[in-house]
Amino acid sequence: MRQPKALHLADAAAGPPAGTLLAEIAALPPHGGKDILFKKDDQQINIFIQKSGDTIAVFENRCPHAHTPLNMFGDKFLSLDGTSIICRTHGALFDKTSGQCTGGPCKGDYLTPIAFSVRDGSIYSA
Repeated sequence: MRQPKALHLADAAAGPPAGTLLAEIAALPPHGGKDILFKKDDQQINIFIQKSGDTIAVFENRCPHAHTPLNMFGDKFLSLDGTSIICRTHGALFDKTSGQCTGGPCKGDYLTPIAFSVRDGSIYSA
């Protein structure tokens, strides 16, 4: 399976317009994760940011296998050793940069990337 094209949040039914502030990098917790939920009427989209070192990734917070959110504990998305994003439902492991599932029931699938930009120390929807 190929990595899906990045989703522009403005194209999602409940997504914010392009240029919406998602997070200030300095305000991210030490583990680097941030869960964000956007709602509009009866629609919603859940995304997350994961910063690892100097790398920032933004994905839809939805396991390609179970279609459930990956996190069960607030903003924490990483495995205990910090090497992978983990789905707490079935233990699937995902590459922190590409979102590719490297182990578990959805091996080879990808998390849906979210289009974003970084400027002046902040992360914005693209």
